[in-house]
Amino acid sequence: MRGLRMLAVLAAANVLTGCASGSAGVETADPVPDPSVAASAAPASEPAARLGLTCSDAVPAALVDSLLNSTTVTTDLMVRPHSATPLGYAVSQLGGISCLSREDVDALSWVSVQVLPEATEQWATYAEKNAEVVSGGRSVYGDASNVLCFAAVAGSSCSVNILVGDLWIEVIARGIDVDPSLSSEAVAEHAAPLITDLVDTVAAVPAPGPLWVPPPSTGSLPADCPVYATAEEFRAAFGTAEETLISADSDRDGWGIDNAAWTIAGGDRCTWVPESTGQTWPLYITALPGGGWAFDRSSGFMTADADVETVADAVAGVDRATFGCKVYADFCTLDTVILGNWVQFSAKQASVGTEDEVRALLMGIAERAVARFNE
Repeated sequence: MRGLRMLAVLAAANVLTGCASGSAGVETADPVPDPSVAASAAPASEPAARLGLTCSDAVPAALVDSLLNSTTVTTDLMVRPHSATPLGYAVSQLGGISCLSREDVDALSWVSVQVLPEATEQWATYAEKNAEVVSGGRSVYGDASNVLCFAAVAGSSCSVNILVGDLWIEVIARGIDVDPSLSSEAVAEHAAPLITDLVDTVAAVPAPGPLWVPPPSTGSLPADCPVYATAEEFRAAFGTAEETLISADSDRDGWGIDNAAWTIAGGDRCTWVPESTGQTWPLYITALPGGGWAFDRSSGFMTADADVETVADAVAGVDRATFGCKVYADFCTLDTVILGNWVQFSAKQASVGTEDEVRALLMGIAERAVARFNE
C-alpha cells in the first residue's frame, strides 16, 4: 500500500536534515572520490541497527539474571516463533533493536527489550490512548513513561514504556523473582536497576544513522485490502452469505511500540470479518514493505522445528514461501515474499478445513492478488 512511499519520504527527510546541518555560505572544494567509500555506499540488502547499540549493551546479563533469578542468554526477540511476524520485524526494519533474554526456549521467565528511533510522533498517539502515561517531573524514567507492574503467584511481571528524547523504549519482564505478596510498587522497585541502566544507556547513544531504504527492485504493495480478496471472493471461499467488513484498522489489539513501528514503516494489515463474528477474523493479511530480508531471517527460525515448512509448489508471482498451522493458535499461515515485500496470509483453520485445504485456499488468494498488484 503506502509502505514504500512512506519509507522513501522518511529517508529523504533524513538526507535533507543532514544537508541542512552544513555551514551556510561557505564554499568547499569537491572531495576526491574514494573508491572504497563509493563501493560501500551501495544499498544494503537489509537494515542495520542505527543506534550503535547491541542487545548485549541494552540488556546486561547480570541485571537480568538478578531480576529473574536465573542464568539467561540474550538473543534476537524473533527467535520466538510467534514473534517472527511482519509486524514483529518493523522495529528492526527502522534500525531499532529487539532483544530477548531467557534461560532456555521453554522458560516462562524472560525479559524483552525494544528500542525504536525517531518515535516522538507515535509516542504522542500512545500517550493519547493510555491515561497512565506520565511526563516531565512526574515521570520516574526518561521524559515520559508508563510503568505497570504486578505481583502474582504464577509469576510477577512488568510492562514498561519510556520516551527518552525521540527514542521509545519498551521493557516486558515475565516471571520476576519476588514474593507474590509484594505490592505493585515493590515489584517495580525490584525491576528498577535494569530499567535505570537501560535508560541511561539509551540516553547516551548518538543520533541515529541513515534510515534503510529497500532495494530499487522492490515492488509496491496494493492500495486497498480488496485487492487481496473482495467481499464476494471471501464469502465464496469461506462459505458464508453474510455481509463482510473489510478493514485496515490496526488498533483492535491495543497500541504499542510494534504498532508505532508498523505505522512508520508503512505496514499493511487487512481483516475480513463477517458481521456475526465480531472480533473473529477468519482471514487476516499483513505486509511489511521491503520486508523480504525479514522473511528470510524469520524462515530460518520458523522452519527449525518443523512446525513450518518451505512451500515447494510454485505460486505465480511469489518468490518464496513457507506454510504452517502450529505456530499461531487456531490459524494457518502462508508467509510469502512478493516483489521483495513480506506478505503473510492467515486463515482460521476451523473456518476452512484440513491443513491442505487451508494451504490451497491461501495459495489461491496469494496468486490472484499478485496478478492485481499493478492494475
